[in-house]
Amino acid sequence: MASGIVLACCMAVSAWGAPASHHAPTGTGSHNAPHASTEREQHIRQQLEAARSARESLVARQQQQAHDLEERRKVELEAREQARQDAQKAASLSAATVDATARLQHTEQQAADLDSRITDLHTEQAALRQQLAREVARLSPLLPLAERLSLYPADTLLAVPLPADRAVTGLLVVHGMMGDIANQARAIHDRRTRLAQLDGELAQQQQQMRLVVNERETRRDAVNRAAHAALEAQQRSNAAAASATQAVEEAARRASSVQDAIARIEATEEQAEKNLEEAARAAERAHNMQAAAAARRQAHDMATGAGPGIAPATSASAGAPVAGTVLTAWGHPTESGPATGITYAPPSRATVRAPCTGRIDFAGAFRTYGQMMILDCGKHYRFVLAGLGEIAVAAGQQVSHGAAVGQMPQWNGGGSRPTLFVQLRHGGSTVNPAPYL
Repeated sequence: MASGIVLACCMAVSAWGAPASHHAPTGTGSHNAPHASTEREQHIRQQLEAARSARESLVARQQQQAHDLEERRKVELEAREQARQDAQKAASLSAATVDATARLQHTEQQAADLDSRITDLHTEQAALRQQLAREVARLSPLLPLAERLSLYPADTLLAVPLPADRAVTGLLVVHGMMGDIANQARAIHDRRTRLAQLDGELAQQQQQMRLVVNERETRRDAVNRAAHAALEAQQRSNAAAASATQAVEEAARRASSVQDAIARIEATEEQAEKNLEEAARAAERAHNMQAAAAARRQAHDMATGAGPGIAPATSASAGAPVAGTVLTAWGHPTESGPATGITYAPPSRATVRAPCTGRIDFAGAFRTYGQMMILDCGKHYRFVLAGLGEIAVAAGQQVSHGAAVGQMPQWNGGGSRPTLFVQLRHGGSTVNPAPYL
């Protein structure tokens, strides 16, 4: 289009600048020459004006396109910066829940222990009541005789004439029977005293349980609010800028097993690193050094890993990811062979904590595992947590060791009890997680 404009301009200048010595032909049509020259000049002016307008329009379009491109780049940079800020905010909010979550888990464990103690007290009460009922039933037939002996000892013993030796034997039997009655009476008294003590202890434990439950719910609400704030920040980050996170999560969703999911995640991350390096080289060829630096920085972050790896637990960091008791330990015989992880029996709605510092690779429903998450600890170590009722993190989110990542399902004691399965993997192999918890 530009070449056509230049050609039109050249034609117009050529016609406008014709030498004056080229007069119009003389003859019978000479009187029309001035009119023809005027029309030609007007036509040339129109061509010049059209060329000028076309050129201005082209320049304006080029400027608009450059402006639009700059605006798009600006929006993209702003989106990336917003994503970075939101991701940092999510990580900071996650770190801020660590202490509160640790206190909450202590309270949840305390409530679970109290609940177990109360259950034991009820069981002991029921057993004592049954023993008392048996003792009373056994003693009831002897009570009338004991009462008569206490009121009329001589009449009772001499009511039937007996030889001397038989009388002595009878006295010995009565004496033994009275001792047995006294022992049973003492046992009944002791059990009733113990029942009274149990009633008092049970009332005290129930009062403490109410206080602990109130404290637990207050702490749980605070931790849940902080965890959801971190989740919302991460979701904004994921929406603001596309990244390899979506590809990693989708790869995990397509997997047929946990082992397959880990293999797919690592393959996807390796391909993402290659893609980022190619994007960096392409940006350098296009002299877009800012984009090249951003791609290389992202590739470096992926290569260095999502976390510091794992280390054996210390007294300061030790602790299960959830309150409760261990149902199945690592290596324990099961129907499908030795256990490849640890299974916990937690209280209802117990908070689940991150067992390491790292990045969430996957969070959501997975096959028969229910709600599951895969946490990349770095250096190819990953924790798998399955059986949650609610997940409070999103794929790509950075979490701190001990931060709240979810909650167990509600359980009222009926049906099958919810459990949390915790597995530690290093590449394609499972590792005993107990030393690291």
